[in-house]
Amino acid sequence: MAKKLTKKDKLLNYLLTHKRGISGKEALEKIGLYRLSGEIHQLRKQGYNIQTEMMYRNGEEYARYFIGE
Repeated sequence: MAKKLTKKDKLLNYLLTHKRGISGKEALEKIGLYRLSGEIHQLRKQGYNIQTEMMYRNGEEYARYFIGE
């Protein structure tokens, strides 16, 4: 039986396969992940170089996370 992927596994796979990264809204829609920043923190503690870029749309600010070089 194959191991079921955790939401953190799904997030890491998404970050590795999507160069433009992920926002909180996308994480909720695509992975069902409500607390993106918490999972990003855990991945950083594991040694992944995850960068944050602040974005603006319609006067709103939000974070976009992506794997750094």
